[in-house]
Amino acid sequence: MILIFLYTLLEQFYSMKYIIFTLFNVIVSNAFCAIRYVTQSGAGAFNATSWSNAASGDNLQSVINSATTGDEIWVAAGTYFTTTGTNRAISFSMRNGIVILGSFAGTETLLSQRNLANGLSSILSGEIGFAGISDNSYHTISNSGLNNTAIIDGFIIRDANDDRAATITDGLGGGIYNNGSGAGNVCSPIIRNCVIINNYATFGGGIFNSGYNGGTASPIILNCVIAHNTASGGGGIDNFGLLNGNASPTITNCVIYNNHATFRAGGMYCWGGNNGNTNPIVINTSFVNNSAVDGGGVVSDRLNSGGGSSGNSNPSFRNCIFWGNTASGTGPQFFLLGGATFAATFTDINLTGQTSPHIISGSGTGNQNVDPLFSNIAMGAGDDGIWLTHDDGLNLMFNSFLINAGDPTVTSPTTDIFGYPRTGIFDLGAYECRRYIFIGPGNQWTIDTDWDIGSVPPSLYQGTIIIDAECEKVGLELPFNSQLIINPGKVLTIKE
Repeated sequence: MILIFLYTLLEQFYSMKYIIFTLFNVIVSNAFCAIRYVTQSGAGAFNATSWSNAASGDNLQSVINSATTGDEIWVAAGTYFTTTGTNRAISFSMRNGIVILGSFAGTETLLSQRNLANGLSSILSGEIGFAGISDNSYHTISNSGLNNTAIIDGFIIRDANDDRAATITDGLGGGIYNNGSGAGNVCSPIIRNCVIINNYATFGGGIFNSGYNGGTASPIILNCVIAHNTASGGGGIDNFGLLNGNASPTITNCVIYNNHATFRAGGMYCWGGNNGNTNPIVINTSFVNNSAVDGGGVVSDRLNSGGGSSGNSNPSFRNCIFWGNTASGTGPQFFLLGGATFAATFTDINLTGQTSPHIISGSGTGNQNVDPLFSNIAMGAGDDGIWLTHDDGLNLMFNSFLINAGDPTVTSPTTDIFGYPRTGIFDLGAYECRRYIFIGPGNQWTIDTDWDIGSVPPSLYQGTIIIDAECEKVGLELPFNSQLIINPGKVLTIKE
């Protein structure tokens, strides 16, 4: 009996010792995770340990390179160039286990204090050498060997120019080049809350995902704008899974706007020939005003490079919008090659000019073909010219048929591209039609907590405002395409 008791005590002791040791390891591991700070000009000791000792922008890549797994890089407002020299081959690059966060004011102590409501303010630029694009960096960001622990969030990524003749490595991906080519290689980072704009490449002006020859490049692209990029093929995005590869990104809450291809796929190219795979999953994304000779919006292609066809190119779209895309040749919204498919459900798509074989695959459940009623389709960034602000031109007007028209089984993400809540049945496209409801219990318009989502409508807000409690406001100006609803029995008092 005594021996059993002693054995039990020893067992409990060693078990507790293991728990304490494990907890100690966790604490030590977390203790070495750090926030590293970067501002355009730097400050203090320039050692990246605080805002007052921030590293300078010229050393941004060095800070990324010296970070350890679990670190975050906080980057303040400003423009950060790939190099201070003229070497076009130099670019920024991401790393596994490192989160690179931009658009800080430079005073925050918590990530939750970062305010993106007025647009992004940290710019990664390939504009080097002489003014103009001709001698700019080939890529603003060039990645390889990444998984989804490599994250970039809160940046404008612009001005790259990979104008080299296309090879397996050259002429690919101006804004972001995700190179996962080669058997067993992977390059699938997370790109979040970014604007990828004004880039050029022979293929994939905005983003090129290469899973060529047995590799994988399937990034997660979330809450991003990909606009005004140009290429011969794949103006916005090019997914290259040729030869047993896989290039199948997941794209959610994104805008792919006004990109241009001089040949095919103004918005996005998917090539899965030679037994490759390009099967992007695209949810609540708006393809608008993209242009090409063939496939203004999307090209899906399973042709082999040497003739015939094989592999898979089956992009799927749900809760999306295809509108205003144009092709001088065939397929204004999408163009299919080699038996590839284009599956769309609960999607608004203008099928005018779409002829066989360039037709929707499958049932097309929930699809519409109606004018989305954007607030300003001609000005995607809105009157202020700044993407991801309250006046973005692809907001839905209050009388759009796309409101509450999404797939009822879709329940995530719970916010739209701007961070506005999605509830119930989602709207189509990247932007949920915004409604601010005044609920009290106070009566002052200017009190955040008296509104249903915890914030006051921005000035000159384009959308719907509902008054559901007694409310007072000093002055009221409503811009075009706005709606004010005062519920029965409620009062809004406007004071001078």
